Amino acid sequence: MCKSYETKMAECIHPFVKFVSRKVNKIRWQQSQKQALECADTFVTGSWDDEDNKICLWYLGTQRSPQYDEGGGLEPTLKCEMTHSGDVTGLEFIEPDVIVASSSTGSVTMYKHHTASQTLGIQYKWQSLHRHGNHSCPCTCLAVRDKTIVTSGEDGRLVILNAEQKSPHRIIENADSSTINNIVFLKHTEVITVNSSGQLKTFDLRSNSDAPSQTLSVSGELTSLHCVDKHPGQPHIVATGSHDGVLGIWDLRQEASPVSLLEAHNGPMWEVKFHKTNSNHLFTCSEDGAVWHWDASLVGSSHMVQTQFTGAGSGGANFSLNPSFQFGGSENVNKWLCSDNKKMEINSLIDDNILPVNSVDIESQTLICGTDSESLITIRLPTLR
Repeated sequence: MCKSYETKMAECIHPFVKFVSRKVNKIRWQQSQKQALECADTFVTGSWDDEDNKICLWYLGTQRSPQYDEGGGLEPTLKCEMTHSGDVTGLEFIEPDVIVASSSTGSVTMYKHHTASQTLGIQYKWQSLHRHGNHSCPCTCLAVRDKTIVTSGEDGRLVILNAEQKSPHRIIENADSSTINNIVFLKHTEVITVNSSGQLKTFDLRSNSDAPSQTLSVSGELTSLHCVDKHPGQPHIVATGSHDGVLGIWDLRQEASPVSLLEAHNGPMWEVKFHKTNSNHLFTCSEDGAVWHWDASLVGSSHMVQTQFTGAGSGGANFSLNPSFQFGGSENVNKWLCSDNKKMEINSLIDDNILPVNSVDIESQTLICGTDSESLITIRLPTLR
């Protein structure tokens, strides 16, 4: 693999930086109302590395910022906040007014947003879900689907919770011998995890067995995988980010290895996110302070098994394919599984940022980022549909 990218800043409204006086470890858009035609305008953040960490709810409305002649709406306004015990390690909306957060203390807390008073209150807290022996250890991540919450931790356990029950629904004690770093739902009763040994594992929550239904890894590699996200329309396609900054694209129908590996960031990749409604777009953030927008819109199919491609990004990247992977006709192949990636565009969305970007989320044309520079970054992408 050899690097072949040139630096290019994306065509977007200049990022708006909001200083919030605390390091932001997780950031998530509110769930859109099922019947609503408009996009969400509210998001939540969780901080870390502070004596008193915070869960904060923000509104991103239509007010104009003096920084812009047009567009506006990029400056978040704080709605309400509440102290959180420990570092926020996972954060999701379970309903538009209900938020769940995992903690480095090993607990998970469910918060209720009281819209009338614009306050946050604790609805319930599950204590010491993750532990080594008699000592609590960090809950590293969580995933939400309807009323089901699945948490993972440094102890390699999976804990399945129901938002309406005080006791865990199920505990998979020996899901992994390594730290589980991230988890997402693939289907209603199936999750995928990534661990510190560089493995992906899928678990069927209906199975009586604690063993994973599938285990995949990069051949010969033990590099930690930090993040994973599924393709919104084809859940057998997942993207991962590793400690060495590599973006992996996987087809869970194939055996063992990734379809492609993209050597991207110059530091650990902390999050990867597909666009929820336009799956040709993907976003990554990293310890190196960069946020990249990967655009596969123009990618076509090919029968080549290895290629280099030139895109746009703030560093070097290269592309390789699993030689055993077979492609069908172009009309049947998802763009992320195609080998002809010479038309892939990779844009750097933040310029001259030094400190890590820990978390990103995308809603419609607006990307939000949480950073170690004690700031929120909001970016409008006008060309994104």
